[in-house]
Amino acid sequence: MKFLRMSKLNRQSNYCFSLLVLLLVCASMDSCVTPNRLYFKDLRNDTLTAKTPPYVMEHTTKFVDPKIEPNDVLAITIQTIEQNTSNTPITTNSSGSFNELNGFLVDKDGYIELSLIGKIKVGGLTTVEAREIIKQKADVFWNDPVVNLRISNFDIQVLGDVAKAGILTSPSEKISIIDAIAMSGDINLSAKHKNILLVRTEGEQKTFVRLDLTNSSIFQSPYFYLKQRDLIYVEPGKSKLTEANSVFNMYFGYFSAFVSILTALIAFNVVRIK
Repeated sequence: MKFLRMSKLNRQSNYCFSLLVLLLVCASMDSCVTPNRLYFKDLRNDTLTAKTPPYVMEHTTKFVDPKIEPNDVLAITIQTIEQNTSNTPITTNSSGSFNELNGFLVDKDGYIELSLIGKIKVGGLTTVEAREIIKQKADVFWNDPVVNLRISNFDIQVLGDVAKAGILTSPSEKISIIDAIAMSGDINLSAKHKNILLVRTEGEQKTFVRLDLTNSSIFQSPYFYLKQRDLIYVEPGKSKLTEANSVFNMYFGYFSAFVSILTALIAFNVVRIK
């Protein structure tokens, strides 16, 4: 009896020791994992310290105003203090302003149509250029009109291994790829930071570009600033794919076991009936 108790205690001790070793191994493996969040890896900590002068990058990408394209929706407001009484009267609200709440859709030929002013071609122009043309035409009906114009559907699509994938509507036309990623909740640790795919639609053609966020040269890329309807795809890393496969294999194993048990029960009932 005493021998059986000692044997049982030895087994429990061996079990506890094995469990402790397993926990230590898991902890050491976790501590050895190098995080994959490596933005601008070339700017090492040993080159940027409080004692060294700041690193200044020259010739970064300059922002260029985007061109207005078909299917853009323009938010346009024309404001004036006093109506030009020498011309045909117009209907304005109490603030003396003209505003289309739903915006003005640019048709396939690049035109919009404004009340009184008529059709204006804005396709291919920047918002600054379009604003100036509308102001010149509005001078016929208003004294010193102030024109505000912006693209209200400046949408960017972000897909793939990010915290929050979907369509981002930027309140500003000046948005970079870094801004878009930040708005999507950042890239997940499992993603490939060196292989970001940018798909840009220009007329009837699409341009595919690979970008590397681990290198600071991204600030010099001609694709650093985004255009409306750009698509950003963040490719998942091998760990993410392995995790997805593991989950699939786990559920497939559960399903196979269930089918096997069900088949065995059916076979057992058939034999018992016979």
